[in-house]
Amino acid sequence: MAESARNGHVIGIDISDEMIELARSTSSDYPNVSFEVATAEHLPFQDNQFTHAFSMESLYYYRNIPKALAEIHRVMKPGGLFVAVVDLYWENEATHQWIDTLKVPVELLSADDYRSLFIDAGFENISDERILDPRPVPDDYTSGSFKSREDYVRYRLEGSLMMSGQAKK
Repeated sequence: MAESARNGHVIGIDISDEMIELARSTSSDYPNVSFEVATAEHLPFQDNQFTHAFSMESLYYYRNIPKALAEIHRVMKPGGLFVAVVDLYWENEATHQWIDTLKVPVELLSADDYRSLFIDAGFENISDERILDPRPVPDDYTSGSFKSREDYVRYRLEGSLMMSGQAKK
């Protein structure tokens, strides 16, 4: 992201100070990047500060998704774009097995649920897409993420859910 935002500034957040320290140490080559310890429900930024926001595999961990989306909307400039990608969602049944292994509370929502939450938070021009990985799954696939190769294939066929919306103008 820092390479794409050559005329801008990229700010990352995480609730873990250890992850923030790791991010800082591994991105020191980028002068236009900084990191803050924060939660999505309480963003330490001004209103209308950002033109873009991105969330990767975090929405379902938020304790209060409506409040987090409202906060994200608050810090977005009118017309700003918010994009979120999640793998754990209702339509992707193969990922439901993760809920017990994550050992933290998560929300299992559908694409329609996310769409409604985006609308309620003030986003418009909302879209949802599936991001598919076209690489073949090896016959000898084994991993800790899925109980079987078949589960992994099912996950890959459903894909990641990418939701996007613009902050109302």
